[in-house]
Amino acid sequence: MPSPTLPTEASESVELRPSKAYSQDITLLQDQSEVEKKVLARQKALITLSNQIRRSLNFSTICQTATGQARQLLSADRVAIYRFNPDWSGNFISESVDSPWISLLEAQKHSALISKNVSDCSVQMLDKTKTTDTHMQVTYGGAFVQGEIFRVCTNIHTAGFSDCYIEVLESYQARAYAIIAIYVDSRLWGLLAAYQNSAPRQWHESDVQLLIQVAEQLGIALKQAEYVKTIQSQSTELQQALKSLQKSQAQLVQTEKMTSLGQLVAGIAHEINNPITFIYANLPYVKDYVTDLLTLAQVQALPADSKAEFEFMLKDLPKMLLSMQTGADRIRKIVLSLRNFSRLDESSLKTIDLHEGIESTLVVLSHQLAVTSKHAKIEVIKTFGDLPSVECYPAQINQVIWNIVSNAIDSLSAACDLKLSDADHLDSWLDSWSPKLWICTQMNEPSQVEICIRDNGVGIDESIRPKVFDYFFTTKPVGEGNGLGLAIAYQIIQDHGGNLSLNPDYRQGAELVIQLPIQLRSELGSEPGSEFGLELA
Repeated sequence: MPSPTLPTEASESVELRPSKAYSQDITLLQDQSEVEKKVLARQKALITLSNQIRRSLNFSTICQTATGQARQLLSADRVAIYRFNPDWSGNFISESVDSPWISLLEAQKHSALISKNVSDCSVQMLDKTKTTDTHMQVTYGGAFVQGEIFRVCTNIHTAGFSDCYIEVLESYQARAYAIIAIYVDSRLWGLLAAYQNSAPRQWHESDVQLLIQVAEQLGIALKQAEYVKTIQSQSTELQQALKSLQKSQAQLVQTEKMTSLGQLVAGIAHEINNPITFIYANLPYVKDYVTDLLTLAQVQALPADSKAEFEFMLKDLPKMLLSMQTGADRIRKIVLSLRNFSRLDESSLKTIDLHEGIESTLVVLSHQLAVTSKHAKIEVIKTFGDLPSVECYPAQINQVIWNIVSNAIDSLSAACDLKLSDADHLDSWLDSWSPKLWICTQMNEPSQVEICIRDNGVGIDESIRPKVFDYFFTTKPVGEGNGLGLAIAYQIIQDHGGNLSLNPDYRQGAELVIQLPIQLRSELGSEPGSEFGLELA
């Protein structure tokens, strides 16, 4: 049996008669003009909606515009958009409602009936009432989920609906409705519904066509929103990948620098160690030989003019030998410190004396601690507690101390520049200021040691304190800092199961606090920092 035909606005509002009376012609023209005006208004509204979809990426704004324009053009009491969830539950996401009718957006927050799963009753009822919901355009047959585009009902109380469905519609205050499916490609996304609440309504074909066109525009907007979301997601992933790549690249560069430094230091130590070993080993023999020669010389008769010179030699030669011995001892200690810093033979897990690592790092940085063109000599004040040996990766811990002390030296250099550039208007703390670096160690807990490295430099501004451990963050001029030193130091200490923090209470410079467990946790598995190659060897 063919479906009934929707009445057209022209067929209801214009009655054609065979009379040629002038008044009837005028009435006909007026009616046709009203129809044309309404059609033109709807076309303009659709063009406006289409243009907004092209201009706007805000789907909520598009929905508000669509429901508002559709309700105005249809003279309906309510036009709403209902969105399905994957389990076919759903909720109203946008509506335009006339006074005095309730807002379904607000009502669904408090009423279980309003927010009830539409497929439990409404969609099932729509599927069962094909004879009472007239004028369906079916693409594949079945309910909305199977491809139906729309359903209309002129009076809910005469349509033969179940009590369940009528109860849902009455909760919407509806007496008649026209419901249009919103599809994204072939996927049912939701429904566009126009409700007449005040009385039953005979829906015209033009009404349904308008709603179909609005639903199609919403489907386009949804597709566009999905494309934008996909592009944004891909853009975010690419940005994250780029940042990760930049971070890894910078870490590799920093690691390569530290590796090269370690190799250079080890090479220098080796080259110095060989000749100094020969010198140091032969000094006792030289001392013995000189002593024997002097003894022999004393028994020899010397000319009177040579006697004074000989007595000077007897006093000065032992002093020279002692000076050579002291110098050789100092060189050996420096070589030992250089080898200790490089740790080329200790890149695996070791139990070490942290104080040795600190001392060796200070030796390597001694040229920066001395008087330079940038600052006066930096006084290093060490307060070492009684620490047990600590299990760690020595090369990495040396790198942490290197990075922190280097930052402190830069801060002290900046303070020296400030003092020199503003000598006439010194702050009180700069007036009698001299660069100092404090390194303190102590037991923090029975199983944890603490290293505090403090300077009296320019300090760290409150606004940037939360960022000091971020990768690539630096306050230094371009070319003087890469923003990796403290970030890598933080990562190494974290991977050792410890913590690196900035003392929030210290303001006359900066104080960084390293807390390390005495024994590395076994669950760490691989070498800390190995995920980005932080090792000196």
